[in-house]
Amino acid sequence: MRETLKLSQMFSQLDDQALDDISSAAVTRTVGLDEMIFQEGDPAHSFYIVGKGKVKIFKLSPEGKEQVLMIAEPGDSFAEAALFSDRRFPASAQALEETELVAIEHTRFAALLGCNPDLAVSLIARLSELLRKMTRLVEVLSLTDVNTRLARFICSHRNEATGEMPDEIRLAVKKTLLASQLGTIPETLSRAFARMVKDGMIRVHGPVIKILDPGRLENLAESGR
Repeated sequence: MRETLKLSQMFSQLDDQALDDISSAAVTRTVGLDEMIFQEGDPAHSFYIVGKGKVKIFKLSPEGKEQVLMIAEPGDSFAEAALFSDRRFPASAQALEETELVAIEHTRFAALLGCNPDLAVSLIARLSELLRKMTRLVEVLSLTDVNTRLARFICSHRNEATGEMPDEIRLAVKKTLLASQLGTIPETLSRAFARMVKDGMIRVHGPVIKILDPGRLENLAESGR
């Protein structure tokens, strides 16, 4: 459990005593592929840190359209916002593969905040980061088209790539899930991929995207700014 806490941005800078205190308010949980961790509106008793696996955080419209808010990977925390809301989850969470979680109980964690200023500062920093990401997501979905969103996604992952093939990225999720992340449907995303291939910007082979013309791709990504 301590190793998982250390992976988390929220807790990575805390000393051993603080980590022990947090561990006393936490339990481990394993969930299977496609298992729901919680649904929007459920009572929120805990928030979570991913130790292994991936978790999809999403909302559904009344018509059933899914919008992915984030994909939580090892070290990522989620559902912290429920600490200070009406204690109900504002979104749903589902495991994308077999996943190991650390669940931290809200009431006991809140008690720790009062006696550990460093922990409180870490939580504020994490919530501020989430607010920036959600604000950015709203901006992207509201003000850009699918082609621009896809170009930004590819460019951001290209900038994160390391090793011998920096102009080649591998999708970590299926394209149907990527479509939901980008606020569209699979058919529209497929057309966006096809257009970039036709224009010579990229080549696609399964989950691997080879960037052929990074300059044009960057220009497309910048076009909605």
